[in-house]
Amino acid sequence: MRKKQENKEDLPKEKNSNKAEKNAKNVEENKAEINKEQLEKIKDEIKSTKNEKKNNPKKIKVKKDIIRNILIALVITIYFIFIALGVTTIPVTEYALDLKTFAIFTAIIAIIIFERAYKKDENYLALHGIEMIFVGIETLVILQLYLAQSEYLKNVLIGITSGMILYYIIKSIVIYIKYKTKIK
Repeated sequence: MRKKQENKEDLPKEKNSNKAEKNAKNVEENKAEINKEQLEKIKDEIKSTKNEKKNNPKKIKVKKDIIRNILIALVITIYFIFIALGVTTIPVTEYALDLKTFAIFTAIIAIIIFERAYKKDENYLALHGIEMIFVGIETLVILQLYLAQSEYLKNVLIGITSGMILYYIIKSIVIYIKYKTKIK
């Protein structure tokens, strides 16, 4: 009798082990199917987030702002380099007249920028207008130093040019940092 009971106990174990094996195979097949489906979904999500990051309007605006600031810094630097070169190459009366003309020209540009900023209601344009007024004031300071035949004129020109470059670099860094903190 014991042999019959042992055989009866072995049969359910074999059936259970066969069922367990089948279940394990089914689970593995389901996992493989789920994994393939999940992988496809994950790939699609990654692609969409990459596209969103590339086409993010805030990121594009920040890049435009930084590039605009770098270009303005370059133009202002070239402007002051030409003013510095004019000190040695242009006669006194013509150079004084040129500086007055440049000061008036920067004031006109500042007024135009302020008008655009008012019409479009954009703060960054108003800031550029203020920067242009500052360039005009610097031009008038250079004119007064030149007319007074100050020995500090070249140092002031170097200081103004360096200061403007430093200002625009810091401004671009601040724009970038503000953008990065808004993302997080």
